[in-house]
Amino acid sequence: MSGKKADNGAQALSGKEKKEFDNVVRCYEAKQHKKGLKSADFVLKKHPNHGETLAMKGLILSNMDRKEEAHELVKLGVRNDMKSHVCWHVYGLVHRADRNYREAIKCYRMALKLDEGNAQILRDLANLQVQVRDLADFTETRRVILADRPGNRQHWMGLAVGKFLQGQHRAAVAVIEKYEDLKADERGSEPNLAKYEVSEMYLFKAMILEEGGFHAEALAVLDKHSDKLVDVIGVLEQRARLYAALGRDAHAEATLRGLIAKNTENHGYYRQLEAVLRVDGDVTKLEATYDALAIEYPKSDACRRLPLDFLSGGAFAAAVRKYVVGPIRKGVPSLFRNLKSLYADQTKVAEMGAAFGEIVTALETSGKFPGADKAEEKKDECLCYARTLLAYHKDKVGDVDGALSMIDAAIASTTPEVIECYLAKASFLKHAGDVVGAMNAANAAREMDLADRYLNSYCVKRMLRAGEFEAAEKTVALFTRDGNQASNLFDMQCAWFENEAGRMHQRAGRKNRALKYFTAVREHYDVMEEDQFDFHAYCLRKMTLRNYVQMLRVEDTLYSRRAYREAAKGGVEVYLDLHDSPLPDAAEEEEKLLASMSKEERQAYRKKLKKAEEKKAKESAEKKLAEEKEAKEAEKDGKKKNQVKRKEDPDPHGDALLATKTPLAQAERLLEPLLRHAASFEDTHLLAFQVYTRKGKLLLALRACSAAMKCAPDSFAARRDVAHLAAVASTCDATVAARAVLTDGLKALTGGKDAKAYAQALVAQATSALDAALAAEAVKLAGGDFASAANTAAECAASGGIDDAVAAVAALRRVGAGADALEAKFAGAFPYS
Repeated sequence: MSGKKADNGAQALSGKEKKEFDNVVRCYEAKQHKKGLKSADFVLKKHPNHGETLAMKGLILSNMDRKEEAHELVKLGVRNDMKSHVCWHVYGLVHRADRNYREAIKCYRMALKLDEGNAQILRDLANLQVQVRDLADFTETRRVILADRPGNRQHWMGLAVGKFLQGQHRAAVAVIEKYEDLKADERGSEPNLAKYEVSEMYLFKAMILEEGGFHAEALAVLDKHSDKLVDVIGVLEQRARLYAALGRDAHAEATLRGLIAKNTENHGYYRQLEAVLRVDGDVTKLEATYDALAIEYPKSDACRRLPLDFLSGGAFAAAVRKYVVGPIRKGVPSLFRNLKSLYADQTKVAEMGAAFGEIVTALETSGKFPGADKAEEKKDECLCYARTLLAYHKDKVGDVDGALSMIDAAIASTTPEVIECYLAKASFLKHAGDVVGAMNAANAAREMDLADRYLNSYCVKRMLRAGEFEAAEKTVALFTRDGNQASNLFDMQCAWFENEAGRMHQRAGRKNRALKYFTAVREHYDVMEEDQFDFHAYCLRKMTLRNYVQMLRVEDTLYSRRAYREAAKGGVEVYLDLHDSPLPDAAEEEEKLLASMSKEERQAYRKKLKKAEEKKAKESAEKKLAEEKEAKEAEKDGKKKNQVKRKEDPDPHGDALLATKTPLAQAERLLEPLLRHAASFEDTHLLAFQVYTRKGKLLLALRACSAAMKCAPDSFAARRDVAHLAAVASTCDATVAARAVLTDGLKALTGGKDAKAYAQALVAQATSALDAALAAEAVKLAGGDFASAANTAAECAASGGIDDAVAAVAALRRVGAGADALEAKFAGAFPYS
C-alpha cells in the first residue's frame, strides 16, 4: 500500500506527512501497532480528513481488537476519498477480519475498478473467492493474475486448481501441460524440495485425469514420469485403482500385494484385493486367499480378523476362538471393539457367546485355553481379559446383570487390578442407566493412574452425565495450565467437554450455561473454517496440491462432524424453549418489585444496589492495578513485554446469550451450517422444521419434512412432523400459490390422508415404545384422541436402550398423558437407572 496522489479533492500528502504515512503502512505490516497509531495521529493532526490515513488507522485498530472504532474510521476514510483504491482495499481487509467475506469481495472489486491489475488486491480477491467457494469467479481471477505474471508457477497451478474444482478436468490438465511446455526445466534452489514439487505436479495431474474418468491417460502420466515421483505409497495406491478401473486385474493384484507387504494391517488393501481377484462372495476362494496371506504374513492381525466377516457356522466358531486367544494372552484392550461389527449377524452373536464362555470355563477349570496342551503361565491375567471379553459380550446382548457380575469377577481375577476392567464396568453401568455408579467406576480407574489424561477425561465425562459439574471442573482442571480450566479448555477447542457440560446444564434447566458451552463449540468450528484461509496461497506456493484439494473437501463437510451437530442441536433446542417460554423482562420485573415495596424498602433496595456497583467498580480497579503491577514485575524479570494477554470474557456464564430478544434468529444461525454441510442427517431437518414452523415459514417447513423423510423414510420423528405440518397447513392463511405447493407436497408425503388419519395410522404401525410415543405426539399435534394413543405407547414392551426409554418418556410428557405409566414400566426394565 502507498500514499495516493491528488485526485478530485482528496488531499495529497507531501514532505514529512508523506513519510509518516509510509511509516504507518510499514508499522502495520510489521505489527508495530502503537508506533503506527502515533504516525497516523501525526498525519491526522494536520490533515484530519485524509481518507487513506483514516482507513489505515482503522485497519490498525481492527488488529488491536477495537472493532467498532476501526469500522467507523475506515468508513469515514472511504467517504472522504471514494476514489482511493487503498481505502477500498483496507475496507475489504477489515470485513475479511470480521469474516464478512461477501462484503470484503465487494470492496476488493471496487478497489480493482480504481486500480485495475493491482496484484496484491487480485491475490486477496482470489483467496476470498475460493474461501466462499465462488469457483467461477475464482478461476477468472486466477486467469487475470496468470495473464499478468505468466512466469510464476504458483499462478499456473492456481488456475489449474480452479478449473479442476469446477469439474473442468480437461481444461485443468491443459493448463498444467501448457506450464510443462513453457517451464519444463524449472527447478527450485533446494534439490530435494524441487524433486517434491515436480512430483506433486505430476501426481496432481494424474489425480485430475483419474477423477475425470480418463484412467488410461492417468496411468500414462504415472508411467511417463515414474522416475520423478517421490510419493511411493501414493503412486502404488493410485496405480492399483487405475489398473482395477481398466480391468487389468493381474497388474492390480501385483500392486496390491506389494502394498500389503508394506502395510499388512490396512484393511482397504485387502478389500481391493478381494475385488480384483473376483472372489467377493465366494467363501471357499476367500478362505483360501486369506489362508495363503496368513502364511505369508503370520504376524498380521488383519489376515485373521477379516475372514470372520464372511465365515459362518462351524468355520466361524473355530476361527473366532483362534482369533481371540492371542489378544487375550497379550491383554489387548481393543479386542471387543475389533469384533463389534460382527454383532450385526445374530447367528454369529450366538457363536461368539458360546466361544467366549467356553474359553472362560476352560481357564477357570484347567488354566488352559480350549484345545491347548499346557496351562498358561499367566493364567490369572488371561482369565481376567477373557472374563472382560465375555462381559462386553453380555452387555452388548442386553444381559446387564450378567455383564456386571462377570466384570466384577474379572476385577477380582488379578492383583494388581486392571484399569481396563473398571472402564468396562463404567461403560456397562452407563448403558444400564446408573450414571452415578458409572462415575464412581470411572473415578476408580482414574485414581489408579493419575497421570493419564484419557482416564481423567473419561471420568470427567461420567461426572458430567451424573450432574456433578463442580467435581468435573476440578478434575478436568488437573490437566490444564495453572488449573484454569475454563479458558484452557476453550483454547484447546475441547468440544467433547463443552457438549457434555452443555447437555448437563440443559437437563438441569440452566439455559444460560448451556448456551455458553454450545456456542463455544460453534466458535471453534468457525475458527476451523477460517483457518483454511491461510492455506490458499501457501499450498499453491509449496505445491501441496493434492492435500490442498483434500483440505477443501474436508472443509466443505466441516459442520457435519458429530461434535458440531450435537452442539447445534442442543443450542437450537434451548433457543426454541426460550421462544416458547420467554423469560420475563428484567426492567419490568424490577418495576413491579419496586411498586410492591414501601418507600423505606425502596430506599434500602437502591442503597443495596449502589453498594454492589461500588464494590464491583472497586474490584475492577484493584484487578487493573494488580495486572499493571504484574506486568512491571514481568518486565523486570526479563520476560517479553509484548506477551499476549488473555482477553477477559465479558459474559462468562452466558447471561447475555440468554437475554436475546430474537431466539429464533439465533437458532437459525446455529442451523445454517448444518443445512450447508449436514443435509444428509435426519436431525438437521427435524431441527429446521421446528424453527420454520415457529417462524411461520411453511414452505421451508415442507422442504424440511421432505428432506427428513428422504433421509429416514421409516422415521417416526419425521412422520410426526409431517402430521404436524398437515394440521397447521389446513388452517394457515397462505397465498393461493403457497397453498397449492403445500397441498401437493403434503399429498405426496401423507398419501392423500388428512392430518388426523395420517397420525392415527402411525399408532397402528408403531412397534416400539419410542415409536408409539412419537405417534401419540403426532396424534396430539393433528388434533386427534391423543390420550388413547398415549395409552397404547405405555402398553408397548420395553425395547431399545436407556436413551430410547428417556426419549419415549419425554415424548409422552409433551403429549401430557401416559408418561408416568411408561416411566414405571421402564423402571422395571432398567433397575439400575
